[in-house]
Amino acid sequence: MKICMPSYLVTGAGGQLGQCFQYIASEFPQYRLFFPTHPEVDINKFGTLSNYFEKSPFTGIINCAGHTEVDKAETEDKEAYQINAWGVQNLIDFAEVKNLKLIHFSTDFVFDGTKKTPYIEGDTTNPLNIYGKSKLAGELVLAKSNCQSVCIRLSWLFSPFGKNFVKTIINVSKSTTELVVVNDQFGKPTYGIDLARAVLTSLRNPNFYKYKTYHFAQGPDTSWYDFAQSIIKLTGINCVLQPINSSAYSKAAMRPMNSSLSTQRIEKTLSLNIRHWHLALEDCLKKIQDS
Repeated sequence: MKICMPSYLVTGAGGQLGQCFQYIASEFPQYRLFFPTHPEVDINKFGTLSNYFEKSPFTGIINCAGHTEVDKAETEDKEAYQINAWGVQNLIDFAEVKNLKLIHFSTDFVFDGTKKTPYIEGDTTNPLNIYGKSKLAGELVLAKSNCQSVCIRLSWLFSPFGKNFVKTIINVSKSTTELVVVNDQFGKPTYGIDLARAVLTSLRNPNFYKYKTYHFAQGPDTSWYDFAQSIIKLTGINCVLQPINSSAYSKAAMRPMNSSLSTQRIEKTLSLNIRHWHLALEDCLKKIQDS
């Protein structure tokens, strides 16, 4: 079956990152992008991929599907691995049979956070929680595959869609005058719309598949507390933030203390100019306000 126009199946289309791809799809008329519902395409059910392909053939897969609830994964380990690892294997198997390209997303949580400088793609992985371990398992099966693929690690994803830190801070701060936020975990936020746009911009870059793994995040480094302060300041919400150490803030899953990702490889290889998260946050908040 010959397909003339580059076309991509976006799995997990109803999730946060999938919705970001949907939001900007009209900016890229050079591609056909398919956004199936979960019943139409379940990455754990090979047959749904085959059925959809027969109806709407595609040349590649952009996998936005994932079990991303970090604390829930501690008690839902089977589900986390099913989606984040074995589901990826299903996509690989299908991509190899049909000779498709595969773009996959992973996380900063594959690292343990002990490094003092930003993590580069080749740094040793050592996830602290089930979520990170399941995502690393997905990376490893992809690394062993024969399909043309790219894995993009991201961190602290936010957008106008789904559940994320920015929307949580806005919603919770509207009903309280004081909020505690951890101030000793550091990293870089990632605006989902900027990530989606960067991916679709780069798909035709001849260097896109030069490396198997890239990092995408938006500097400068910040803490969750300082990120929250920026959200409160820009929205004008009357809420006082109180800093708290991770040791005093109990969570089911351990978090890395420093999960900052170096983006030098992706910026240099793909000639990307990644804007600071401050500007991305302003854009995100405007879209939330207008929605």
